[in-house]
Amino acid sequence: MNALNLPIEMISICYADGQLRPLRFRYEDNDHSLFTVKIAEILVARELNYVGRQVYQYICKALSAKKEMLFELRYEVKNHRWTLFRFLN
Repeated sequence: MNALNLPIEMISICYADGQLRPLRFRYEDNDHSLFTVKIAEILVARELNYVGRQVYQYICKALSAKKEMLFELRYEVKNHRWTLFRFLN
């Protein structure tokens, strides 16, 4: 599974204790079509530290046209950027 590392537009919640919860995001494919994905469930949420960068990783599930999608989102704290890192199925 190759990494996409696509920049995305994200709508998320930041709770009073500082935790982030992604709700839905929008991305553009190679044909310049926009896709909006509503996150149904967060399966894994954890902090990663590599190469001196603090990143939060989210493994999420969404339903699209009655088909289940699994994907990995990442949030880089220093740059305040969300990326669609890869699709898992």
